[in-house]
Amino acid sequence: EFLNNCNEWNCIKDNKIDIMKYCIKYCDMDCIVLQKGYNTFRDWLKQSTDLDINDYPSLASLSDAYLKKEGCYNDVIQLSGVPRAFIQETLVGGRTMLAENKKQIIKGKKIADFDGVSLYPSSMILMEGFLKGSPKVIINFEPKKYDGYFIQIKIIKLNIKRKFPVLNYKNKEGIRVFTNDMEGKIIYVDKTTLEDLITFHNIEYEFIRGYYYDEGFNTKSKEVIQKLFDTRLKYKKEGNPIQEIYKLLMNSSYGKSALKPVKTNSKYISSKNMKKLL
Repeated sequence: EFLNNCNEWNCIKDNKIDIMKYCIKYCDMDCIVLQKGYNTFRDWLKQSTDLDINDYPSLASLSDAYLKKEGCYNDVIQLSGVPRAFIQETLVGGRTMLAENKKQIIKGKKIADFDGVSLYPSSMILMEGFLKGSPKVIINFEPKKYDGYFIQIKIIKLNIKRKFPVLNYKNKEGIRVFTNDMEGKIIYVDKTTLEDLITFHNIEYEFIRGYYYDEGFNTKSKEVIQKLFDTRLKYKKEGNPIQEIYKLLMNSSYGKSALKPVKTNSKYISSKNMKKLL
């Protein structure tokens, strides 16, 4: 293939290959492919969301804009400052571990590799929606009265231990550790996590402080995610590659809601104006 390209692009002279001429042509072809791919990607997203990728720095920000456009965040308050920082402490990302976080050596048996389908959108379908209104400070913790809550608790006792524990904490190196060794530790949890800890670990705990919501849910996200899922399924059955766009939209739609605070500001300036900012 290399030699065929060299012949087609007139890169051979006197039985020698002009490698610089070849590289220039190859890079040119790369740019053409990239341009066609970019234009196709842009057209597909316009078709799917009526949004332009040129207006957004990332797919997560475009997906977030799409959810807003569809009304998923109507009456949902964007947070900042102390409440945002407190609530984000309850956020726990995905994990990769084996039972008891130990190496497992399996001999003479087959190992099944299960890959869940559309786990992010499936989770969003299971949610009741996005909490409406502003967070309120908890005075007396009455969990059954709240639509949602984000709290700090102290683990007093675990009555059930698990090989894949729900409980976790961050060690001194900032690494999240999933463990049953949690008695006496102070952690942040949301409503779903606390209910899981009670169900699967039968914990005894002490409430310290937190916020609650009691203004209901915006359930539009469930409808929108279901529509994206069904549309992707339709295109996937047809063998239409646009189905990948719907997969990307679903898997990126939660990203901006978990954004950490932006503490820096980047600017492009000319050299003559640089001294003014120093």
